[in-house]
Amino acid sequence: MDKNNFKKRVLPHYLDTLTSVVTLADIVIRACDKTLSDTEERRFRSEVELAHTEIQNSVRKCKEIRDGVDHKIEDMASENPETEIVSLRKHLEDVNKQLIAVKNEKDKTRDELHHSQTQLLHTTETQDRANAKKAEKETVRNIGYGLLIIPFIGIPMVLSTSKEIKRWEDIIKITTETKGDLEKERDEEKCKLEKCYEKIKDLKEKRVEYESQWEKETVELKRKKEELFDAQRKVKDILYYLNKLQGALEQLQEQSTEEAFYGIEGIKDLLQALFNTIQKESFDKELLCDSRIDRKLHELEEKIPEFNRIYAQ
Repeated sequence: MDKNNFKKRVLPHYLDTLTSVVTLADIVIRACDKTLSDTEERRFRSEVELAHTEIQNSVRKCKEIRDGVDHKIEDMASENPETEIVSLRKHLEDVNKQLIAVKNEKDKTRDELHHSQTQLLHTTETQDRANAKKAEKETVRNIGYGLLIIPFIGIPMVLSTSKEIKRWEDIIKITTETKGDLEKERDEEKCKLEKCYEKIKDLKEKRVEYESQWEKETVELKRKKEELFDAQRKVKDILYYLNKLQGALEQLQEQSTEEAFYGIEGIKDLLQALFNTIQKESFDKELLCDSRIDRKLHELEEKIPEFNRIYAQ
């Protein structure tokens, strides 16, 4: 609710009401418990009419503002602004679930990568050992070639080492193929692991974003609700006061008509009740605070003791 709008719509009428009430106090104090002249009586009646009209306008404007605040609260309930918060919360929960899934995938991939690297290491060691054995047998075979001049020594040596060399070559071929497959598998798992880390980073950033939005929306909704309910409470409090003032002025008006009026003595209790209502309940109304209002309230407060001195018996 716009406080300035409230003051713009309600305060002018309330100020006119107070102005007339202060004038009524002046009239009866100057009369000093004596009969009012015809001119004073007409002026008194005119100010009562004016005060009653303006307090009616104040009440009407205040009711319009109250209805506006009530409608805003109803609209807020029907529009269900918490839908956005619920949606953000769901997004946040989805992100957390995805994060758990990706972290599990990361752990699994990391284990698979470790296994591939271990297998690759073992295969490389086997291949290196096979290369070493092949080289060793080739050296022996070369010696055998040199001993072919002694057939019964050279030929068996060459034949035996050739078979060994062939066996190690087969092992080297198999380990080379296996090593190629393992290196490809390792590279794929490394790439997969990097993607997991990137996805985890993105999900964590998204989670922070959703958490920030969720907190912002929650705080903003709470602020709007508190603001509206506070405005509703304040307006209803003022409306209660204005209605009470209107009731006091209606009674005064009824007793101030030409037919009913028979002097200040007949309305002094009504004036006393009117003054007391304003004195007791007007100063703590935040939305009715205004320098012009304050001046009128202090003027009336200064006149009340004099009124009581003259008329309180």
